[in-house]
Amino acid sequence: MYVSLTSFLIFLMFLLSYLLGFYKRYESWKVLDSLCHGATAILYTSAAVLQVHATIVSETQNLSNYYINTTASFLAFVTTLLYILHAFSNYYH
Repeated sequence: MYVSLTSFLIFLMFLLSYLLGFYKRYESWKVLDSLCHGATAILYTSAAVLQVHATIVSETQNLSNYYINTTASFLAFVTTLLYILHAFSNYYH
């Protein structure tokens, strides 16, 4: 939950700065966009690591919870990879 809330606040500030026209005054707008997505990727990486830990702990308990946690761990790393790719594509595009 902390990742989605923090990402929402980061992107809300980014949207407000865009609506206020800061992108017209500064040349490094692409760098700021890449840093924003990079920070979100770091947050999702930390959440993915915590999810993997929850998967390891749930291995000995209920098998259906283990499968759910395994899927959540995989999707957390996929989301992290997509944010990293998006940050690089924004910077080099």
